[in-house]
Amino acid sequence: MKTLIRKFYYMSALAVLVVSLSSCEVDFSIGNNTLGYRESTEYLCSFVWVDEWSDADGYHRQEICFYPNNTGEDYIRFQDRWGYVQEYRYVFTWDWYDSFYTSIRMNYGGGDYSFMDNMDMYDRRIDCLLDGYPVTFFGY
Repeated sequence: MKTLIRKFYYMSALAVLVVSLSSCEVDFSIGNNTLGYRESTEYLCSFVWVDEWSDADGYHRQEICFYPNNTGEDYIRFQDRWGYVQEYRYVFTWDWYDSFYTSIRMNYGGGDYSFMDNMDMYDRRIDCLLDGYPVTFFGY
């Protein structure tokens, strides 16, 4: 009987605790109040991230800048094998897409999103999947 009363007491205390916690306003979202967020954001925003490559079509260069106010710029330059150059500049808003700070969602507006997933940031370098393709960006 004592065991049953003890179990009832603990279950009642747990129920009161759950009810009282659910009425508190606790923010579990990813935010700038954590050390991980601040460190990852500061590192990300400290460099212009550049990827350059050549293929059969020509020379490609992409530069991405992230700003601490969750905006950014994406610059793309393409020069085909005959020397014709095309340049594009896009602005976007960004946010961390996971709580481990290894995924970023970039919103270009009009329902157009890009994702940097599986990010590994180290030594002025980001290895990631950009929209599903493996990419290495170097910080300058």
